[in-house]
Parts: sequence; structure tokens; C-alpha cells
Amino acid sequence: MSKIIIIDPQLAGISGDMLLSSLVDSGADKKKIINNINKIQNHFQDSKINKIDFIKTESNGIGATRFVFEFDERIKEKNAVDMYRVIANCCHNIGLSEKAKKFAIESIKTIIKVESTIHNKDIKELHLHESSSIDTGADLVGCATALDDLDLLNNSTFYSTKVAVGGGLANFSHGAVPNPTNAILEIFKLFKIPIKGGPIEAELTTPTGASMLANLNPKKITNYPEFIPEKIGYGTGTKEFSGIPNILRVSIGKPDFFGDIQSDTVTVLETNIDDVNGEIIGNLVEKLSSNDTDGVKDVTVISGISKKNRPTYILKVICSDENEKNIAETIFEESGTLGIRKTKTERYILGRFNLLVPIEIEKQSFVINVKISKNSNGEITNIKPEYEDIKRISHRINYPLRKTIEVVNNLIFQRNLYDI
Repeated sequence: MSKIIIIDPQLAGISGDMLLSSLVDSGADKKKIINNINKIQNHFQDSKINKIDFIKTESNGIGATRFVFEFDERIKEKNAVDMYRVIANCCHNIGLSEKAKKFAIESIKTIIKVESTIHNKDIKELHLHESSSIDTGADLVGCATALDDLDLLNNSTFYSTKVAVGGGLANFSHGAVPNPTNAILEIFKLFKIPIKGGPIEAELTTPTGASMLANLNPKKITNYPEFIPEKIGYGTGTKEFSGIPNILRVSIGKPDFFGDIQSDTVTVLETNIDDVNGEIIGNLVEKLSSNDTDGVKDVTVISGISKKNRPTYILKVICSDENEKNIAETIFEESGTLGIRKTKTERYILGRFNLLVPIEIEKQSFVINVKISKNSNGEITNIKPEYEDIKRISHRINYPLRKTIEVVNNLIFQRNLYDI
């Protein structure tokens, strides 16, 4: 069964140690994680790990897990390419899955990429300061190990609320900068993850935490999706704040009581059109329904009466989030409407696939595209030949469309597709 993981940094942000601690609090094997972090010491020259542990503590009265990592380190900066190689070597030598390796390596690549942009330097010439520490390596390898142990990188969907980034000033190797720091802004700009200032005047989100969150490719939410929580982990950092717990919460669960029925998120675009004739509406529906308009899943036109008793058309288009702006532009151009309402909504969908089925009518051979849907138990619930294929066959054999539909459905039924 698929898993749902909700990372909730809307109150106290996210850092590498907080994410790692929350995963351990959710049940990840801390001995395995400590063992793997100890192994990276061999790849960080002039670094010595003194203590690794996960302790039970609390923050503002809420019980949580904290990552304790004490070390000595003489080198305070590394060349970006060297740091990348160190993390890659760590990942390849401690027995991580391929997905966990990719997660850790892509996370350090993200940090390097944004630092290169900020400092306007080629990666080969770039030196990392805070992000070059063995502390960063411990967060990356530790989280990759925890995600592996909890099996969260397979058949899972990650979600994230808005990320709290704090306020005020942060002090680091280049001096004082405002929160959020440049690296945080660049990472969330790159991955289009929404942020929010506050709720306190302090740095709440770190580049390592931001990069790991981004590389889990979470869906952005303001409210939790429908799911059944099974594990909840609370990870805390070393800072204590007045008024809020310094906690990152991770919730792990499964889809709700609808079971294995699939769901996705779509955009519904809706507008009232009251000053065009039927030909314009027909052309708009045809254009939106054509194969050239990517992302349109359904188009509906409803007749109605608007203000001043004017006849009106209500146009509803269900489309993908990625293509909603292009589709809205088409609606504006073709209809002349001045405004389009937009709603993001979740929907339940049955598993579906297409099958090309050869048939013969009037001694002529055709191949028809058949849409087949299955329920959550894998049973076929509906078989429907593609309308455009039936229409093409109708023209070819000079049958009425209604008769062609009957003939095609009978031929499809004879294939016993319910048994596949």
C-alpha cells in the first residue's frame, strides 16, 4: 500500500538535524544511523567524531527526539567539488539503496548550485564554509539511512506545509544577512516551495534542511490531505524559543478509508460567458478538447440565466496544475471573458490503462483504442472504446454512428477483456 508522509515546518522551520531526529522519533533504527554516520569520519579529513546519540527531550512541554553530534574539525572550508566527492563516496560505501544515495547526493548538489549562483562563481572555484562541515555530512547520510530504514522512498507521496524561515539577522562566515538567508531563498525559488516569515526573529530553516526537503519533491499543502496517521515523529534542535516549541513534525500514514483508490490534485477553471453565440462556445470546447491542448481532462458547458435575465454559459474545465495558465490563456483568447475562477481540488480516480484491440467489420480491419478501468482490488469495472476511433470507423464503412457503436461494443465484448 502507498504511504503518505507529511513534513510540517510551518511553525519552527526545518534543519537537517531536526528532520533526522523526527525520522528517528518516527521509528527509524538509530543504531543503524549512528553506525553509518560513524563511517563517514573516514571521508572527512581532519575531523574527529566524539559523540553521536539520539536523546529523548522536550521543547516547550512537547516530547521530542534530539540529535546529539559532537565533533572536532580543523578545516573550516572545502572546495565545492571536493565536498560533492566526499558525500558521494560516503553514500557509495555505506550500503544505501540507490534512491537513498540519489537523495543525499542531489541534496548536496542543490546546496552547491545555489551557492554558486549567490557568489557568482564557477563550481570549480567555489568554496563552502558551513555546508562543508562533517555536520552536513552527518545530516545527509543520517536522513538517507533513516528514509531507507522506514522504506519511505518507495511507493510514497511526500507533502509539505509552508516553510517558516524566521526573521531578524543571521550571522555566518560572510557576516550578517537577513533571514531568510540567500541560500534558503535560492533553494525554494529553484523548487517553487512556498515560505513564510516569522514567527520569531531567528534563523529557523537551514540550507541543509531546505535542500533535503526540496529533494523529497513534496506536494505543497495548506491543509493536511485525507489520510490515516500511523507514525508521528517530533524532532527538535538545540535552540529554545519563547512561545513556540522548536519542533519539526513528521506524520507517516496511509490513504484514508477509500483504501487503494487513487487520488490526484487537479485545477478546476470556471467562468461565465454571456455575450457570445453558440458557434464561439462550440469552437472553444472543440479547441480545449483537442489533443493539441495538453493537460485538459474534461470540459463542461452549462446553460443558465445570469443577472438582468441574460442567457449565460458556465464553462468548467478540469485540467492539470502544470498547464492551468496555458489553458486559462486559451479561454481568455477564445471566449473574451474577463475573469476565470480557479479552484484546486483532490479527486478519486480508478486505475486505468489503454489497450489496442484489432477488430474486423465488413471485411475491413481496424485497430481501436479501448480504455479499461480497474477498482482498488484490481478488478476491471469498465471497458469503453475510444469515441474518435468509432467515428472514424463509421465514416469508413458508411454506417450510422449509433449502429457502429453497437457493432464495436459487441466485438469488444466477444474478446472477454474482463478476464485479462
